[in-house]
Amino acid sequence: MSMLRQYERLNAIRDALQDRLEFYEARDCLGFDDFDDGTASELRDRIAELSDELSNLKRQRDRHEVW
Repeated sequence: MSMLRQYERLNAIRDALQDRLEFYEARDCLGFDDFDDGTASELRDRIAELSDELSNLKRQRDRHEVW
């Protein structure tokens, strides 16, 4: 898989997780969830992991200038 394709795939996954996290946060703000099931925390952790992977790909691109 090319670096550009991998970057786009990871970015799409991260965007979907961020949308899901916003949903959970909105649900909590509206009082639909009286307990924390850990989902928001797991989403934040995975988003951070994907952001790190994307940053690594950007650094590789900058070093090699190849997408």
